[in-house]
Amino acid sequence: MKHCSTLLTALIGFAASVNAQYCSPTFQNGCFNWNTMSVSIGTLAWALNGDDCSLSDQTALTTSIVAGEPTAMAVESGVWCGCAVWVDLDGNGSFEDTENLYTIYVGGSPSHIYDFDLTIPAGTPAGSHRMRVISPWGSDGVSVGDNGYGPCGDYQYGNFEDFILNVTPASSIRTPGGNTAAYVASPNPTNGRVKVSGPGFFSANDRFTLEGIDGRAVGTWTTTGAEVLDLDLGNLPAGTYVLRNASNAYRQPLRLVKL
Repeated sequence: MKHCSTLLTALIGFAASVNAQYCSPTFQNGCFNWNTMSVSIGTLAWALNGDDCSLSDQTALTTSIVAGEPTAMAVESGVWCGCAVWVDLDGNGSFEDTENLYTIYVGGSPSHIYDFDLTIPAGTPAGSHRMRVISPWGSDGVSVGDNGYGPCGDYQYGNFEDFILNVTPASSIRTPGGNTAAYVASPNPTNGRVKVSGPGFFSANDRFTLEGIDGRAVGTWTTTGAEVLDLDLGNLPAGTYVLRNASNAYRQPLRLVKL
């Protein structure tokens, strides 16, 4: 009888986890100009493009992210909106306070772009994790205030969008040894041109490759010995790319974000 009871308890717990439904924040006065206009992280590049700002389920859109490794992210929020990001790290179907990974309020009109690094904690289990982005009017989405707060709060103005992050453990990523001196890019994120500098790191005829997050090369450049490499990413889709020195595998790769 004890074994049956234990099995029944396990089955009930399993069913509950399978059927877990994420709660949703509410926005009493709608989203109109107060909404998330675009989100970019890894290969995930989403934009509102005139769609209904009350449609929040974007979980068909995913990107891979390495636990413990900062990943460039950009969120454009509408008129005087802040930005708050939660990730369901333990996969239990809810967002806890400890799962708020970014929050800020700067605001602007007609919009403001928040550029930051999102870091998934190194101990996060591998697999799919829901990410929630809230653009609350006049708020950072976390601090107690008149407009509401929290991942499932009662807001006056704003909206939210949910995506999926496919988390990979840091231990599964092979990092070459040797010289890891870093390159520097500006501006990064960029809308087109970006200058990569690394005094003493460039040699004549060094070949650089730019790869998408899936590892496929999307561009190549060869240096002339100058200390600045001028790249034009204007024809590439929005997303995160990795610039590698193909002539020297021990130079640390550089992440570039195209808006």
